[in-house]
Amino acid sequence: MIFTKLCSLAVFGIILGNKCVNAVSNSNSRFKFTIEPQALTTSVTQTADFNLLFHGCDDNGHNITLTWDAEEQIKLSPSIITINGCESEHFSINISSSKQGRFIIRPIIITSNLSVVDDTRLFVQLKVAQYRPLIIVSMLIGWTYTVCWTIGDYFQAWTSYRRKSVVGLSFDFLYLNIVGNCCYATFNVVLFCSAFIEDEYFRRHPFGLNPVVPNDVGYAVHAVFGNLVLIAQCYIYQNGGTVVSTAVKLLISGYVLMVSVFCGFAIEEQMHWLDFLYILSYVKLSTNLIKYIPQVLMNYRRKSTEGFAISNRLLDLAGGLLSLLQMVLNGWNYDDWQSIVGSPVKFGLGFVSIFFDAIFMVQHYVCYRSHTGDPK
Repeated sequence: MIFTKLCSLAVFGIILGNKCVNAVSNSNSRFKFTIEPQALTTSVTQTADFNLLFHGCDDNGHNITLTWDAEEQIKLSPSIITINGCESEHFSINISSSKQGRFIIRPIIITSNLSVVDDTRLFVQLKVAQYRPLIIVSMLIGWTYTVCWTIGDYFQAWTSYRRKSVVGLSFDFLYLNIVGNCCYATFNVVLFCSAFIEDEYFRRHPFGLNPVVPNDVGYAVHAVFGNLVLIAQCYIYQNGGTVVSTAVKLLISGYVLMVSVFCGFAIEEQMHWLDFLYILSYVKLSTNLIKYIPQVLMNYRRKSTEGFAISNRLLDLAGGLLSLLQMVLNGWNYDDWQSIVGSPVKFGLGFVSIFFDAIFMVQHYVCYRSHTGDPK
């Protein structure tokens, strides 16, 4: 598929094409501090630990004193650290908070020669929950909805395999879905693997961490694989003459043209690669808004949901509801409602998916109940 190849070329081009840039982007500072890990989660009155590492040496032997820039609810031990400039040091820092919320903790470095110290990206993100058991509950909810979303495609694949037919499954839905998932996978893989683009992200978000974690990469790549399996079945099994509509072909062609143009801008350094990735994310968002419409219309015209695995939508509905539940639970437990208000697109897309899942439920169990044929 052209779009899949285009996204693959973008991935390898960004990662391999910027390899030389990554290799020379070293700091000129003599000394360097690092903090591991940079993200901590704990609960009120409970403690957490992180490591402060100091590397480097100078013949002049600068002495460095370090204190902490943190809100008064945050307690750190030791609160003051003195370092001999000619020694590599390792410190274990204990941190606690008397208040729930999200906090940024930064060191204040005092030295006779500021130029010898590299304090780039030197901070800790601390999340403090009101109740520790709810942290575990939230984690379990997260794994549950990830599993629901991951295995959904297999129910559709099994339904088509058992029937040896894909009649009842909209090709428009499948192709819009794989376009969005290819963009999503490209975004995750590149931002996770490319230090060059990660550095640009950090420049724009000085106190941010890479939003992509290994689970995101695995989920996105798996989603593309699942879509490819479903599309392959469309050409293996009986399809009843179903084809991709002209409207969707034109829409996908528009996506390919747009992505190609912006990719060219990035190659010619007319825009940053990170902005190109954001373009891909907008493609993903737009496909999520419209991809279910063709399947809804097909069910309506056929007056049947036979061939369309309702189990897939049940799992998607469960995953969507659990995802929203986790957002609300975390907002209350961490007193961080801004994470919901600040992500209206993510929150809105969750409701869009749930809305269409509800339509599919009504079609399958109410409107066309006597014409479903296969309840799965």
